[in-house]
Amino acid sequence: MKYPYQTNPIPSGQRKALNEKVLYLIDHGGFDSAGITPADVYNAYTGDGGLHDLRRDDYENYHEYSKAKKEIENGQFFTPPPICNLVVSCLKPSASDLIADLTCGMGNFFNFLPAESNAYGCEIDHKAHKVAHYLYPEANIELGDIRTYEPGIRFDYVIGNPPFNLKWYLEDGSEMLSQIYYCEKAAGLLKPFGIMAIIVPHSFLSDTFTDSRLIQMMESRYSFLGQVSLPENSFSAVGAVHFPTKLQFWQRRSGLEGWVSSPYTTKTGFSLAAGFPIQSEANRIYKTFLEKARADLETHKSYVLLELAKSQDTSAEFQYKVKKLLYHIKIHPKLQSRYTKCYEYLYRFCTEKKPEEMSYEKWCKVKITEKKVISYLRKTLKKQNQPPEKDVIALVKQNYHFVYKGYSAKIRRQMTYDMRCPTPVYQAVLDNNPEHFPGYERLLRQKRKDYENQNQQFADMEEDPGIARWLSDFVLWDAENDEAIHLNDTQRHDINLVLQKRNTLLQWEQGSGKTLAGIAVGQFRMQRQALRNTWVVSSAISIRNNWDVVLKNYGISYVFVEKLKDLEQIRSGDFVIITLNKISQYQKQISKWMKQHRQKIQLVLDESDEISNSSSMRTKAVLACFRRCRMKLLTTGTSTRNNISEFAPQLELLYNNSVNMISWCSKLYCYKGKDSHLESWRNPNYRQPIPAYKKGYSLFSASHLPDKITVFGVAQRTQDIFNSEVLSELLGKTVITRTFEEVCGKDIKRLHQLPVWFPPEEKEVYEKAMDEFVVMRNHYFNLTGNSRKDSMMKLIQQIVLLLRISAAPDTVKEYGGDTPVKIMAAVELAAGWKNEIVAIGVRHKAVLDSYAEAIREYLPDRPLFIVTGSTTTFAKRRALRQTLRDSGNGILLCTQQSLSSSVNFEFVNKIIIPELHYNNSGMSQFYFRFIRYTSTEYKDVYFITYAGSIESNLMQMILVKEKLNLFMKGQDTNLDEIYERFDVDYDLLSLLMCREEDDKGRLRIRWGQQTIA
Repeated sequence: MKYPYQTNPIPSGQRKALNEKVLYLIDHGGFDSAGITPADVYNAYTGDGGLHDLRRDDYENYHEYSKAKKEIENGQFFTPPPICNLVVSCLKPSASDLIADLTCGMGNFFNFLPAESNAYGCEIDHKAHKVAHYLYPEANIELGDIRTYEPGIRFDYVIGNPPFNLKWYLEDGSEMLSQIYYCEKAAGLLKPFGIMAIIVPHSFLSDTFTDSRLIQMMESRYSFLGQVSLPENSFSAVGAVHFPTKLQFWQRRSGLEGWVSSPYTTKTGFSLAAGFPIQSEANRIYKTFLEKARADLETHKSYVLLELAKSQDTSAEFQYKVKKLLYHIKIHPKLQSRYTKCYEYLYRFCTEKKPEEMSYEKWCKVKITEKKVISYLRKTLKKQNQPPEKDVIALVKQNYHFVYKGYSAKIRRQMTYDMRCPTPVYQAVLDNNPEHFPGYERLLRQKRKDYENQNQQFADMEEDPGIARWLSDFVLWDAENDEAIHLNDTQRHDINLVLQKRNTLLQWEQGSGKTLAGIAVGQFRMQRQALRNTWVVSSAISIRNNWDVVLKNYGISYVFVEKLKDLEQIRSGDFVIITLNKISQYQKQISKWMKQHRQKIQLVLDESDEISNSSSMRTKAVLACFRRCRMKLLTTGTSTRNNISEFAPQLELLYNNSVNMISWCSKLYCYKGKDSHLESWRNPNYRQPIPAYKKGYSLFSASHLPDKITVFGVAQRTQDIFNSEVLSELLGKTVITRTFEEVCGKDIKRLHQLPVWFPPEEKEVYEKAMDEFVVMRNHYFNLTGNSRKDSMMKLIQQIVLLLRISAAPDTVKEYGGDTPVKIMAAVELAAGWKNEIVAIGVRHKAVLDSYAEAIREYLPDRPLFIVTGSTTTFAKRRALRQTLRDSGNGILLCTQQSLSSSVNFEFVNKIIIPELHYNNSGMSQFYFRFIRYTSTEYKDVYFITYAGSIESNLMQMILVKEKLNLFMKGQDTNLDEIYERFDVDYDLLSLLMCREEDDKGRLRIRWGQQTIA
């Protein structure tokens, strides 16, 4: 036994005071100063039984008195230690047996068990649970109701003294007496052949006539082993002076063939007299009732498990590994106490079934598998080298929290609630009280320093003199042009600020030298800040046509990762260039490489707007590989194209959802209902880091721009930016923005709008696409066969067709006229520039073919060069530079996306864009191929659009999106200023088309003031 017990009962008048003193000392400590030991607690605490202070005379009848007494006592009469000793001695459990008391009280039975760690208990009274937890810290004791107790394992023995004659209501609305429910619950928790020993009143199942239904229920679940009468004064110490009780033994039935159960009998084997000798009587009971039953339990343990394992169709290799691991756990002195739980985990694997209410997908995630069993056993075996417990409390850092950890059961019991509550690391950094976290002061001071440095607004920063000297000496030799490349003053200033922080987004407009900045930052980090490598990640066209060319041209050591073997070629000081597609393909191997080299790299993500789609594979791969790397520089001409939410993945890559990425917006917004009314609510993540992935992207969108801009309806809602001051502060510390003019010191870009009008034959086919789209649809789109999907796609397909007609009406077979007006306008512009090289950028191959045909017909003497992504390789696009320059007046006809980055034609001054992109960012990627840092002449960009067509909507959407993009660049402008910048001088709003519903709920399109189906 763990604690010796006293045979002299405590006077009833002193019980309540002793109980209260015990509970006070457990709550507040001080046992040592009071000279009280756990053994004293064991003998002093006697529970609420008999302490109701009620008088029979105060109640009309005994029934009312008994009911009130039960409500106070809740059946809490702790089993006296001699009876507990007798029960355990009768059963003779081994150290590996699992034993439960389903209403354990203060755990009196646990005092006599061979292995405390294998004891399980449930107690509804918080006071008794508190005492039990104090006395038996290694036992598995839960505070709760037996009716909701689910330990998740099966037991060899269930022992107890259940509350008697309490009416318990069950989930299905029925009611059951407490002692019967105890037996039912025990049957569900016992293993086959498991034994239940319970102490019950003599009246329990004493009449075969009145109790026949209950006896049948018991016999359906158990085999009756026998019963003995206990002395009438057994519970006198807790107020039940003359209360006849008996001890019953039942064995859980098994479906094993040939095994015969014994029926119940009301006869008592024998009676125990007061002061009976415990050990001799226990041996007599064991020999009379339990010897064969216990032998059956031990014999069939392995048999039952083996049969269950076979029924699970486990592999022979699995069975061999389990047998081997269990053997090593069982024989090791340090692990013997864990053997039972390991065995039980295996038992759970063999017996578990999918709950009816659980989905199959969730079940596949939570169910125990062979792999989980082997892993569980191996982890247990590794604990043989675990150091012994120490009575120490220490502050530790677990993942992203600080928490106090107790290294022994005794210390864990003494820990207060405040000590158990974790403190997030970000909160500790914000609070800036490192002395409150002993042992981590240096870490928190460094994190706070980094936070304050990163939190500086770029507008408030000054140049670092040491970095300035290094940048002044920075020079690259351009072998192709045989000249030295230096940074200008503006570039040096911005790069100086970049190098003072760990993470920055450099938003220089196209042609301003972002590649040069990336090289300078990478070389400084590797030379001065001890980083191992600089990884450059970008799109395939940027890596192959730009980085692979310029690094070789500048004589910089680099590795181009095109296959896994290239990772082995990387040496310290190398630049590493890789495409976004390869990041997705080699995500696992690159992540491993990063960990092996302790994330000591400088990431340069060129064209960072390539990861603006939060759900794309490339975005997820980049975040997985590089979110933890030491320093990061993102470069792009525009961080957003369509809406502010596209900035969220780039922000997450920079700050990794850390203290630098706190959600400071107290309110969130969304549009709801058909009338799209604005609603707001409190931000549940206020003053917390923005969460990762989708949850964080949704939060970012709801914080600043809860609605996307679409082609239809753009005139009805102003695209206001919510919480703009918070977003401005975030951008101010993260993004350095420069226009081409600011970096280069010259404004040579001129934008022109050239609206043209539909002639009758073109207007006819355009209106036909609106009125008779159902007829035209089958000629241009493949239907899925699913009427619902096809109906949903109808409006989108109609918009696509209208845009195609607006770009080149002659690309649809319903058109019967001559060369369209827009194409002739482009040809006439090119014809007027006889000695100029002209570039024309469209978006679709069919449109490109139409323009090519017209140019060959009307300008046969002009050299025509056609470039598309599918027909012109990267190498051919680079070679075209010199050929086009030598032509003198050639026409470069291409798709905009084929020249979106890296291949530059800085000698071209006339650019025509007759087919609009969905945002200016996409178009500027194209026309800035001709506007470069080295350009000296004016560049004229002409947008040709059909007035009164859907292109009016598209242009308005481009301008509204540009307002958002300019805000992301630190320029809060209105649409009038943007109209002026884009040379929009016609009444655009009167030409807009809007979507609306007719009286039958069908979608219709309104064009200006005219309604068209």
